[in-house]
Amino acid sequence: MNNLPIIVSIIALLFSMYQFANKGTKDQTSQITTMLIKLESIAEGIVELKGDVRSMRDDLNDLRERITRVEASAKQAHKRLDRMEGRETREE
Repeated sequence: MNNLPIIVSIIALLFSMYQFANKGTKDQTSQITTMLIKLESIAEGIVELKGDVRSMRDDLNDLRERITRVEASAKQAHKRLDRMEGRETREE
């Protein structure tokens, strides 16, 4: 998936070369150029989306670590509370 933009560009280039070799008219050449530009735009969008997904993955990993720390802290707090409750019931 890392090479998808390059592959799309190569396919578009090969297609345009094929059309040119078959003596396409100016209209066909214009259409091919338009398609090539659109394919390159799609490839750039894919690269941008991959970066966004990578960033979101990093954010999720950070959140997982924070949740793990909060859960551990809450567990320790419960243990302390349980010990305190145990002392109070023995004193009464």
